[in-house]
Amino acid sequence: MSETLWRAAAELPDHPLAAIDGAAVGEGVTLAVEIGPPSLAGVARFRAFLVSDDLGRTAEPVLRGLQYSGPRPTQQWVEVIDFNARIPLGDGRHVDVPEGIDLRIHARLAELVPAGGRLMVEYESEARSVTARALAAGVPPVATPLGGIMFAAGCGTAFRDHYAAGGGRQGRRKLQGFRAIDDEHEQRRGLEMLAELERFMNRSKQLDWLVQSQTRPIAEAAITTLRSRLGVPEGPSPAG
Repeated sequence: MSETLWRAAAELPDHPLAAIDGAAVGEGVTLAVEIGPPSLAGVARFRAFLVSDDLGRTAEPVLRGLQYSGPRPTQQWVEVIDFNARIPLGDGRHVDVPEGIDLRIHARLAELVPAGGRLMVEYESEARSVTARALAAGVPPVATPLGGIMFAAGCGTAFRDHYAAGGGRQGRRKLQGFRAIDDEHEQRRGLEMLAELERFMNRSKQLDWLVQSQTRPIAEAAITTLRSRLGVPEGPSPAG
């Protein structure tokens, strides 16, 4: 897409994406969001750069994505179609995106997702290679590095691993994380997720060391969070 077609989100104050333009994602680090022309279906294209008080603005986006405001909350979504964990600066140097900033970026995107909506994030980029490997090994999505980020961001009541064999944008592997429709939905799916995680912990030692080391701590943290959130004491979960 021609550079002339991109507009700073500040120029479109009524657009949903304008709400995260300038949002803090780290100490002295903010997002600079640009919006492209929408598709015929009304899907907005956007890209986000990082702006650091110390290093300035990155020369390339940290991510590119799509956003759709459907007529109903369950039809509204945000999708990250490309994430760049190593970004060039204007002076030719490169910086790596810390895990904390990665989490806060996706938490900001999740703010745009209403109850019943979903956040979708690709896991084909190099930054998501462990997630791809873990999902292929049958690890519950919430216990993968990317799934853990989405769960912490509030879009992890349930997950769907999306992969279409046809290739192209629709064929990119991506994880879909859903925000709860209501408290009953969150409770029901939370109990199911808790049981799934406990089954995973019982079999996780069969996985290779890299996948184990990267996913078991995430699973343990999610189990602790779910038990606290759902009021489930130690012991077998009700859904198990």
